[in-house]
Amino acid sequence: MGSDIHRLFNPDSIVVVGASNKPGKMGNLFINRLAAGFSGKLFAVNPGEDIIAGTTTCRKIEDVPGPVDVMIALVPASSLVKLVDACRESQVRFLLAVPSGFAEAAKDGPELQRSLIEAARRRGMRVLGPNIVGVMNGVLGLNASMMPELPPGGVGLSCLTQSGGFGMALSMYALDHNLPVAKFCDVGNTSDLEIHEVLDYLAQDAETRVIGLFIESVRDHDLFWRGLEKAAAAKPVVLTPVGVTPAGRRASLAHLGIAAEAVALRDKLPRGVVVADTALGLLHNAKALMWQRNARGRRAAVLTGTGGIGAELADLAVRQGLDLPSLSPQLQKRMFEHLPYYAGVCNPVDCTPIWWDYAKVYPSVLDRLAESGEVDLVIVSVTDVAATLPALATALATWSSSGRSLPMVVYWGARDRDRENMKILEQAGVPCYRTTVEAASAAAALASLSRP
Repeated sequence: MGSDIHRLFNPDSIVVVGASNKPGKMGNLFINRLAAGFSGKLFAVNPGEDIIAGTTTCRKIEDVPGPVDVMIALVPASSLVKLVDACRESQVRFLLAVPSGFAEAAKDGPELQRSLIEAARRRGMRVLGPNIVGVMNGVLGLNASMMPELPPGGVGLSCLTQSGGFGMALSMYALDHNLPVAKFCDVGNTSDLEIHEVLDYLAQDAETRVIGLFIESVRDHDLFWRGLEKAAAAKPVVLTPVGVTPAGRRASLAHLGIAAEAVALRDKLPRGVVVADTALGLLHNAKALMWQRNARGRRAAVLTGTGGIGAELADLAVRQGLDLPSLSPQLQKRMFEHLPYYAGVCNPVDCTPIWWDYAKVYPSVLDRLAESGEVDLVIVSVTDVAATLPALATALATWSSSGRSLPMVVYWGARDRDRENMKILEQAGVPCYRTTVEAASAAAALASLSRP
């Protein structure tokens, strides 16, 4: 049946082996999530049930009519090889091997995993996993995973990982920030279907705008880096390599059973690759790359209402590799047309605490910065009293949506009860961050793809 990965994310037919009517069972969760959003042919296999989630069940896999694109196996590891052997040749295109207990299990796991792949090859199927949470296609509303809730779907972020926990984090983050997710794939132990193969698919996928990689170990570094270079030439890639310390490698070996070395970063990364230290950093940076256009260069301005925060953002921006140029006397003079004489206008631009005028002052100063050609992006600080002003959030959102605007990220330093004002910005595609470190990192991500 081949390895057309398009069918993995866009299946016409799915069979759930181990489907169940019992609430709380994994087979019940999977079949109900699929029944809620999947529009193709859905089959259930359970020898003791007649109907599950409105679907007539088959007693065994051999009874499923015709070939299927995806088989979701919710059976113990010890039974999975027998299940694959029971399939007809070319009956199943892709196996989602959900259970753990394979190469990551020290005793018999590695041999069991080898037997699984040999059986799958005899039957002409590709294996995703084992030890995975599954896949999602947000555009189709397909949730073939353990994720309790499908994130907002649409043209947007696609993530490839070896961590089910990262998949859960992606889903919650996307729901909290209304971030569209196109595709998600957990490759787990990568016993058969490998990272570079899925990466090649996402690089060509029209619904994927930004690729996120949360990766522990790869079996073939040359193939991985070639795939990464190809993908980054097509669209931005945010990479978080984990398991890079001796302790981390021990944890990864226990998690995935892959003896290969961790993803070792090269001295010179391909243009288009942004490195984030953490899973949360990956999502933060991806959000900026999704919502704002890339900066033309690395010259940043900081716009603030408090000098101390401005200085902190300036330091962090420079540490992230951005430049904070002193602004020309002509530009400073133009900004003073909108600011009190005691404001700071050299960069950072400190508007001082004239909160009642912020909704007018901030957009006016941003206009002057954008017109000047002296900076390529702007970090805006909205803190304390300023964060309580919906008019300011609306004014910044309107400005960012205008055709003349610079790429913008916002440091949102406020109480939780003021998050509704922050949502005004994020609903308009202005990425907001609750710490100065996150804001500076996201700004650097926007600039990292500029031409040298």
